[in-house]
Amino acid sequence: MIKASLDIVFFIFRLAFRTLNSIEVTGLEKIPRTGPLIIACNHLSNVDPPALLSFTALVRRVNVMAKKELFAIPVLGWFILRWGAIPVDRNREGGDLGALRGALGALKKEGCLVIFPEGTRARGRKLPAKAGVGFLAHKSGAPVLTARIFNSDNFLKLGKITIKYGAVRRFEPAAHADPKTAYGQFSESLMSDIFSITEE
Repeated sequence: MIKASLDIVFFIFRLAFRTLNSIEVTGLEKIPRTGPLIIACNHLSNVDPPALLSFTALVRRVNVMAKKELFAIPVLGWFILRWGAIPVDRNREGGDLGALRGALGALKKEGCLVIFPEGTRARGRKLPAKAGVGFLAHKSGAPVLTARIFNSDNFLKLGKITIKYGAVRRFEPAAHADPKTAYGQFSESLMSDIFSITEE
Protein backbone atom coordinates (compact mmCIF):
# COMPACT_ATOMS: atom_id res chain seq x y z
CA MET A 1 0.00 0.00 0.00
CA ILE A 2 2.78 2.43 0.97
CA LYS A 3 4.82 1.47 -2.10
CA ALA A 4 1.81 2.09 -4.34
CA SER A 5 1.27 5.49 -2.71
CA LEU A 6 4.92 6.37 -3.23
CA ASP A 7 4.75 5.36 -6.87
CA ILE A 8 1.73 7.64 -7.38
CA VAL A 9 3.37 10.60 -5.64
CA PHE A 10 6.62 10.19 -7.56
CA PHE A 11 4.64 9.94 -10.80
CA ILE A 12 2.90 13.23 -9.95
CA PHE A 13 6.27 14.86 -9.20
CA ARG A 14 7.71 13.66 -12.52
CA LEU A 15 4.66 14.86 -14.42
CA ALA A 16 4.85 18.29 -12.75
CA PHE A 17 8.56 18.72 -13.47
CA ARG A 18 8.13 17.61 -17.06
CA THR A 19 5.14 19.92 -17.60
CA LEU A 20 6.29 23.01 -15.72
CA ASN A 21 10.07 22.83 -16.07
CA SER A 22 10.70 20.70 -19.17
CA ILE A 23 13.03 18.68 -16.97
CA GLU A 24 15.80 16.74 -18.70
CA VAL A 25 17.35 13.75 -16.93
CA THR A 26 20.35 11.89 -18.31
CA GLY A 27 22.39 8.99 -16.95
CA LEU A 28 19.67 6.93 -15.24
CA GLU A 29 21.31 3.85 -16.75
CA LYS A 30 24.31 4.48 -14.47
CA ILE A 31 22.25 3.62 -11.38
CA PRO A 32 22.88 -0.01 -10.32
CA ARG A 33 19.57 -1.80 -9.77
CA THR A 34 20.82 -3.76 -6.76
CA GLY A 35 23.38 -3.47 -3.99
CA PRO A 36 24.20 -0.62 -1.60
CA LEU A 37 24.56 2.75 -3.30
CA ILE A 38 25.04 6.38 -2.28
CA ILE A 39 23.96 9.11 -4.70
CA ALA A 40 25.70 12.41 -3.87
CA CYS A 41 24.28 15.60 -5.40
CA ASN A 42 24.66 19.37 -5.12
CA HIS A 43 21.84 21.29 -3.43
CA LEU A 44 20.31 24.47 -4.89
CA SER A 45 16.71 24.56 -3.70
CA ASN A 46 13.89 22.78 -1.86
CA VAL A 47 12.80 21.03 -5.05
CA ASP A 48 16.09 19.11 -5.38
CA PRO A 49 15.01 16.13 -3.21
CA PRO A 50 11.64 15.49 -4.91
CA ALA A 51 13.20 15.98 -8.35
CA LEU A 52 16.15 13.66 -7.75
CA LEU A 53 14.18 11.05 -5.79
CA SER A 54 11.25 10.84 -8.18
CA PHE A 55 13.47 10.08 -11.17
CA THR A 56 15.88 7.80 -9.28
CA ALA A 57 12.77 5.87 -8.20
CA LEU A 58 12.29 4.85 -11.84
CA VAL A 59 15.24 2.51 -11.28
CA ARG A 60 15.06 1.57 -7.59
CA ARG A 61 13.65 2.41 -4.16
CA VAL A 62 15.54 5.26 -2.53
CA ASN A 63 16.17 6.70 0.94
CA VAL A 64 17.17 10.28 1.66
CA MET A 65 18.61 12.18 4.61
CA ALA A 66 16.33 15.13 5.43
CA LYS A 67 16.42 17.89 8.03
CA LYS A 68 14.38 16.93 11.10
CA GLU A 69 12.21 20.07 10.84
CA LEU A 70 10.41 18.55 7.84
CA PHE A 71 9.12 15.67 9.98
CA ALA A 72 7.16 18.10 12.18
CA ILE A 73 5.05 19.30 9.22
CA PRO A 74 1.61 17.62 9.25
CA VAL A 75 1.07 15.05 6.47
CA LEU A 76 4.50 15.73 4.95
CA GLY A 77 6.29 14.38 8.02
CA TRP A 78 4.16 11.22 8.07
CA PHE A 79 4.70 10.68 4.39
CA ILE A 80 8.45 11.22 4.12
CA LEU A 81 9.07 8.95 7.10
CA ARG A 82 7.27 6.17 5.25
CA TRP A 83 9.13 6.73 2.01
CA GLY A 84 12.37 6.05 3.87
CA ALA A 85 13.56 9.55 4.80
CA ILE A 86 16.06 9.67 7.67
CA PRO A 87 15.79 12.71 9.99
CA VAL A 88 18.96 14.73 10.54
CA ASP A 89 19.52 17.24 13.34
CA ARG A 90 21.76 19.76 11.59
CA ASN A 91 22.32 21.71 14.81
CA ARG A 92 23.73 18.83 16.82
CA GLU A 93 27.32 19.53 17.75
CA GLY A 94 29.71 16.97 16.30
CA GLY A 95 27.09 15.71 13.83
CA ASP A 96 23.96 13.61 14.23
CA LEU A 97 25.22 10.10 15.00
CA GLY A 98 21.69 8.72 15.07
CA ALA A 99 21.12 9.87 11.51
CA LEU A 100 24.41 8.32 10.41
CA ARG A 101 23.44 5.04 12.04
CA GLY A 102 20.06 5.12 10.27
CA ALA A 103 21.72 5.81 6.91
CA LEU A 104 24.29 3.08 7.50
CA GLY A 105 21.50 0.66 8.38
CA ALA A 106 19.74 1.41 5.09
CA LEU A 107 22.96 0.83 3.15
CA LYS A 108 23.71 -2.42 4.96
CA LYS A 109 20.30 -3.63 3.78
CA GLU A 110 21.60 -2.95 0.25
CA GLY A 111 19.54 0.22 -0.05
CA CYS A 112 20.08 3.34 -2.13
CA LEU A 113 20.71 6.56 -0.22
CA VAL A 114 20.52 10.08 -1.65
CA ILE A 115 22.67 12.61 0.20
CA PHE A 116 23.51 16.27 -0.34
CA PRO A 117 27.11 16.65 0.95
CA GLU A 118 26.78 20.43 1.31
CA GLY A 119 24.25 19.80 4.08
CA THR A 120 21.98 22.69 3.10
CA ARG A 121 20.97 24.75 0.09
CA ALA A 122 23.98 26.56 -1.36
CA ARG A 123 22.00 29.58 -2.66
CA GLY A 124 24.89 30.68 -4.84
CA ARG A 125 27.49 30.11 -2.14
CA LYS A 126 30.40 27.66 -2.20
CA LEU A 127 29.91 25.49 0.86
CA PRO A 128 32.36 23.00 2.35
CA ALA A 129 31.23 19.39 2.04
CA LYS A 130 30.25 17.53 5.19
CA ALA A 131 32.41 14.53 6.04
CA GLY A 132 29.41 12.24 6.60
CA VAL A 133 29.30 10.94 3.04
CA GLY A 134 32.92 9.79 3.37
CA PHE A 135 32.11 8.05 6.65
CA LEU A 136 29.11 6.27 5.12
CA ALA A 137 31.04 5.20 2.00
CA HIS A 138 33.82 3.79 4.19
CA LYS A 139 31.68 1.97 6.75
CA SER A 140 29.20 0.55 4.26
CA GLY A 141 31.58 -0.14 1.36
CA ALA A 142 28.94 1.37 -0.93
CA PRO A 143 30.03 3.05 -4.17
CA VAL A 144 29.08 6.71 -4.58
CA LEU A 145 27.36 7.88 -7.77
CA THR A 146 27.68 11.62 -8.34
CA ALA A 147 24.82 13.70 -9.72
CA ARG A 148 24.33 17.36 -10.50
CA ILE A 149 21.12 19.34 -10.69
CA PHE A 150 20.97 22.57 -12.67
CA ASN A 151 18.60 25.54 -12.42
CA SER A 152 16.30 24.11 -9.74
CA ASP A 153 16.51 27.45 -7.93
CA ASN A 154 14.42 28.86 -10.79
CA PHE A 155 11.66 26.31 -10.32
CA LEU A 156 9.01 28.94 -9.61
CA LYS A 157 10.04 30.88 -12.72
CA LEU A 158 9.31 27.70 -14.71
CA GLY A 159 12.92 27.53 -15.92
CA LYS A 160 14.24 24.31 -17.39
CA ILE A 161 15.75 21.91 -14.84
CA THR A 162 18.46 19.42 -15.74
CA ILE A 163 19.66 16.41 -13.74
CA LYS A 164 22.77 14.54 -14.85
CA TYR A 165 24.20 11.45 -13.18
CA GLY A 166 27.98 11.33 -13.36
CA ALA A 167 30.74 8.94 -12.33
CA VAL A 168 30.98 6.30 -9.62
CA ARG A 169 33.62 6.70 -6.91
CA ARG A 170 34.73 4.47 -4.04
CA PHE A 171 36.29 5.46 -0.76
CA GLU A 172 39.94 4.44 -1.09
CA PRO A 173 42.05 6.31 1.48
CA ALA A 174 45.81 6.34 1.48
CA ALA A 175 47.48 3.83 3.78
CA HIS A 176 47.63 4.98 7.42
CA ALA A 177 45.52 8.07 6.64
CA ASP A 178 43.67 9.67 9.55
CA PRO A 179 40.02 8.58 9.05
CA LYS A 180 38.43 11.95 9.85
CA THR A 181 40.79 13.76 7.49
CA ALA A 182 40.22 11.13 4.80
CA TYR A 183 36.42 11.45 5.13
CA GLY A 184 36.60 15.19 4.63
CA GLN A 185 38.96 14.91 1.68
CA PHE A 186 36.75 12.30 0.01
CA SER A 187 33.65 14.48 0.47
CA GLU A 188 35.43 17.48 -1.02
CA SER A 189 36.64 15.40 -3.97
CA LEU A 190 33.05 14.29 -4.56
CA MET A 191 31.93 17.91 -4.75
CA SER A 192 34.70 18.59 -7.27
CA ASP A 193 33.43 15.65 -9.34
CA ILE A 194 29.86 16.93 -9.07
CA PHE A 195 30.75 20.42 -10.25
CA SER A 196 32.79 18.98 -13.11
CA ILE A 197 29.54 17.67 -14.61
CA THR A 198 28.47 20.15 -17.28
CA GLU A 199 24.93 20.90 -18.39
CA GLU A 200 25.60 20.51 -22.11
